[in-house]
This record gives sequence, structure tokens and C-alpha cells, in this order.
Amino acid sequence: MNIKDLIADDKNPDRLSHTKLWSNIAHLTATAVFIKQAWANTLDYDIWLIYLGIVGAQGAAMAFLSRGAQRDEGRN
Repeated sequence: MNIKDLIADDKNPDRLSHTKLWSNIAHLTATAVFIKQAWANTLDYDIWLIYLGIVGAQGAAMAFLSRGAQRDEGRN
């Protein structure tokens, strides 16, 4: 995996994907806060649930939507 893959459009690798860019910025920010709180020993159970819910649910939703889009492309 290349760093460019994190922000480049899948269909046109020379174009910036704003969806990928902002999604990865949000994940980076959430992960940094999560690690900072874990390091400071101030991490609560609620933060665990929120973090895993956001990052995990977004990943699962994107995989589900990607699978549906691939299936639709196969029909055409």
C-alpha cells in the first residue's frame, strides 16, 4: 500500500478523493486522541465504545457498500 492510495481516487489515481482524504483525517484525529488518552491513563469505557463504533462501523459500512457497488458493476 502506498500513502497516495489513502487520498487518491480509485478510478483515477491522479485525482484527489475528498471522501478518502477527510475520512482518513477523521480517523487519524480520533486515533490520536484515543492514544493520547490511553497514554495518560484517562481512557474511559465510553470512549472505547465511541471510538470502536465510529472507526469499526465506518470500515464495515464502506466494505458493505463497496461489495454492493462491485455487484452492480457486474450487472452492466
